[in-house]
Amino acid sequence: MNEKPDQHTFKIFRDSASINFYNGIKVTDSWSKRQPHFPILHRVLNFMADRGFKVSRDPRIEKHYKILTKDHWYGRKGDLEFKAERYPVGWKIEFFQNIVFENKSGGEYDFGKFEKMPYLIKLLFLNECRHIAKFLINLEASDQTRPNYKLAEDCIKEHIVKYTIGVKFKDPSEFNLGDYVCSSSKYSSNITDRDGKVIQNGQIKYIRYYDGRLRRGRVYHHINNMWWIIFDKFGYSNYASFELFDPKPEDFRVRRIKKEYLDRKKKLQEASTTELINELKRRGKRAG
Repeated sequence: MNEKPDQHTFKIFRDSASINFYNGIKVTDSWSKRQPHFPILHRVLNFMADRGFKVSRDPRIEKHYKILTKDHWYGRKGDLEFKAERYPVGWKIEFFQNIVFENKSGGEYDFGKFEKMPYLIKLLFLNECRHIAKFLINLEASDQTRPNYKLAEDCIKEHIVKYTIGVKFKDPSEFNLGDYVCSSSKYSSNITDRDGKVIQNGQIKYIRYYDGRLRRGRVYHHINNMWWIIFDKFGYSNYASFELFDPKPEDFRVRRIKKEYLDRKKKLQEASTTELINELKRRGKRAG
């Protein structure tokens, strides 16, 4: 698409649950020019506040990095949260939730934020993005968001066409995933699974999902050591090669124990006798 040199554009990334805005100014010129996208972000934040978000400065930045406070915001509407950040060539709003998350520091730091969102929070996120997109278009920003494919295979084909080096296809409709052959890698760790087996496109592999359960799917090479895995007609995700495996009997018998329990168990094992006695008293038991 042809663009004017300073045309404002934005993209909505569903996987990472973010909106990225670009001001069209070259990085080399960004510090010497006025930042025309700053007032646009302020208008978007005010628009979000009108739609029910409680918007304020990012409390973590304000506490630990006060000099950066003017460039960071935090907001929340129900269980949908966001953090916004502006920089010389644009700004970003990243949504997340803290109901279902994998990273011990919270949903803000998870990969696959949209995938982990409970159903109603997903609907809220999609609805807010739709309204923000219309608002930005009314401000004459160009929507550069990738097409929203519903089927998992179509999503992955679009990724392959757009981002994989050496692929000859120019359109996702030009090929079937079954015909896609990944380029060989000189790094064996990029194409070997948990047990050192070479992974082939189209194979069925298992992963340990973030909730501890086993899930299976058909895999296709992405970049470096990352692989797409299709779980069903609509569901897919991205995993490192060493996270893929052919299951053994013990994999079906054992569900991953929650990390919080393991951390607590380790802490108790390393505790002094006095600490253990106090722990027993807390539990209402007598030390022998």
